Amino acid sequence: MIGIVGAYGAVGGAAARLLADHGVRIGGRDGASARRFVRDELAGRGEACQVDAYDETSLARFCRGCRIVVNCAGPSYLLLDRVARAALAAGADYVDAAGDDPAFALLALTGAAGRRAVLSAGMLPGLTGLLPRHLARLAGGGPLRLDVYTGGLDRLTPAAAGDYLLAGGHGEALAGWRDGGRVSRALTPARDVELPYFPGLVTAYPFLSAEAERVARELGLQEARWYNVLTGDRVLATASTVSSAADLTRVAELEMAGRTPYYVLLFQLSGPHSTHTLALRAADSYELSGAVVAHTALAMLRGAIEPGVHYADSVLDPALMLADLEPVATIVLTDAVPRIDVTAPIFEEGAL
Repeated sequence: MIGIVGAYGAVGGAAARLLADHGVRIGGRDGASARRFVRDELAGRGEACQVDAYDETSLARFCRGCRIVVNCAGPSYLLLDRVARAALAAGADYVDAAGDDPAFALLALTGAAGRRAVLSAGMLPGLTGLLPRHLARLAGGGPLRLDVYTGGLDRLTPAAAGDYLLAGGHGEALAGWRDGGRVSRALTPARDVELPYFPGLVTAYPFLSAEAERVARELGLQEARWYNVLTGDRVLATASTVSSAADLTRVAELEMAGRTPYYVLLFQLSGPHSTHTLALRAADSYELSGAVVAHTALAMLRGAIEPGVHYADSVLDPALMLADLEPVATIVLTDAVPRIDVTAPIFEEGAL
């Protein structure tokens, strides 16, 4: 039995549909919605269960009897390790679609007691940490520079909006990576620029996340630049002035009105001998995240993940992941795209 918390939401629903043949327990705060999801979306292939992710008794009841518990509820920066602790206490392995550094640190203190826990197993964080490793395998040696552009035009769920507002302390805007460390205010936003695989003009806003720093350090990158890409500036402008996830969600809906949604992950790794570009384009970022979650849970079922607490990008095989994502994303891997540079850097030589 694979128990999914937040199973009738955008990410959880996508994961549940992919995992239904393996036996799923569909959990959410509204038991009636869970039952409708099993009936309408899974054709009865699942067990509906009411669960409140903020209530320890409810979580313990939900996790009992599960081999794997998957958390797709949020906001992750409020839930932290609540669901993970309940899953591990029930003797289950654990997969979290989010769960960045704060949750990892809490779980690392207590360990997984012989079980397996994989965090950051969604699109971002998760896929954004895994796919640079795939490009690094293709690179020859020598100093490497990584450029990452992620974003597009997509809806914003309440949970995603909550994480958008709460996650600012776990990264640094305008920062870049150079020579083994973070460099503050190293980059500037690029407005009304063209990027390969993105339609029309976009805004690229530099943001070095905790995941980005970890990946840059582990790959030994000489230089790295991570950008959030927006079609229009409403969400970015509103995020700095509102405190309500509901308000931010409404702004995202206005941004999308009458337009075709899309989401692109664009990675380019440049070395002294070659430049490799990997692009994924999906119609729905939440479906993409759900596919990553499902892939991670199935890797656990196969025994491909060792006991302990892990980040998804550190334990999954990127080639196998890409193969599983083909039904939900258009994937391009090429060495024919010239080096992308949306804005002149303001890195300074010497001491900063």
